[in-house]
Amino acid sequence: MPLTRRQFVVGSSLAAAYAATGTARIGGLVYGQTAGTNEILVVLYLRGGIDGLNFAAPVNEPNYVASRSTLRLRESGTDAGLPLANPIGNGVDFRLHPSARPLLDLYQAGALAIVHAVGLTVANRSHFDAQSLMEGGVPTARQQTGWLTRHITSSGGQGGVLPTVAASSSLPGALIGSGSAIAMPNLANFALPGDPTIFPAMTRMYTGTTPLHMAGFNAIHAIQSVNSAIGRPPTGGTLPAYTPENGATYAQPETQTGSLGAALITIARLIKLDVGLRVATLDVGGWDTHNNQGLTTGTYANNVDSLARNLLAFYNDMVRYRQRVTLVAMSEFGRTLRENQSGGTDHGRASIMLVLGGSVNGGRMFGRWPGLSSNALDGGDLAVTTDYRQVLAEILVRRLRNTQLSTVFPGLGAYQPLGIVQGNDLPTT
Repeated sequence: MPLTRRQFVVGSSLAAAYAATGTARIGGLVYGQTAGTNEILVVLYLRGGIDGLNFAAPVNEPNYVASRSTLRLRESGTDAGLPLANPIGNGVDFRLHPSARPLLDLYQAGALAIVHAVGLTVANRSHFDAQSLMEGGVPTARQQTGWLTRHITSSGGQGGVLPTVAASSSLPGALIGSGSAIAMPNLANFALPGDPTIFPAMTRMYTGTTPLHMAGFNAIHAIQSVNSAIGRPPTGGTLPAYTPENGATYAQPETQTGSLGAALITIARLIKLDVGLRVATLDVGGWDTHNNQGLTTGTYANNVDSLARNLLAFYNDMVRYRQRVTLVAMSEFGRTLRENQSGGTDHGRASIMLVLGGSVNGGRMFGRWPGLSSNALDGGDLAVTTDYRQVLAEILVRRLRNTQLSTVFPGLGAYQPLGIVQGNDLPTT
């Protein structure tokens, strides 16, 4: 596998340290400072724009029924959704997509909350622009850093061996500008391939204080400590088989790099290795269902099935960490209320967010349902009534104890928690 520039930098520095000590472990390092106590935020981005109207479907909304002759869940019959207790709206019968049945268990157990009619406050139906804005933490005007980067720096969360990881091949927009984040598509290859004898010379190239040097330095310690915790040298080796706890079964194996299941397993491993993880991100695409979306079978149902089974597995696997781990799932926008002539839906406005964890006030829906009458729509589609940033802000304040919301989310305005997660509120700035 070819080395990326980051791997080259990391590997060079790592090799030097390794050679200097003559041992596979270069000290206990600092991860003990944060192991076992820090809150952990996992951000799952559903790229493409998930159809929230068919995920938590308002099956008795007249305009939903009228606008979707084929792509709608029903109250009964073979296309019936799963009833959701404690819904929003006045008399609206929300039904969970049947392929999301594993999530119904989490919802009924109080571990999962669903936020509906949520999204960017300023309409933007471009994937690229909407994702850039959401990951920048703003409704307009792109930022030079991501919202997670600003959270990490403003909260002092960049310490430790591996405080931030993207379980993907590159950093997402939310981590742009981060000097501590590392992209790691899997743990099997999180090592430095090559001849260790060249390490010292390569390391001397990265001993300065520039962001590049510092990123290399951080990565050195991350690779060293993670591999030490795994029980193998920093140059890698066989990755021990992973056995999820509590009977958890992910929808895809760890070897299927790039899948949602594999990414969640990577994050679960890192949490259990106690290397100081505080923030993790992962992505899953395939939600841009313009054509042949399907209802209870097909593309959309398969995506929902994978999402639901993997989230249930992750929650079960985190049985010893649930109170410290909060997972939030988000997407750039929802789909059009009206199905198109290609058996799909196009770029819409509001969608859903999912919040999962042992400290979630789950078992209920959050947000304000605007309805689907023609005068309540935004450009013909479900209107946004909850700024997605308020959901994230509540998690930052109540769980991660970061009150610097104006830094993380410029222009957010007043902090307005919805009560989605447990914890005390603090004065925010």
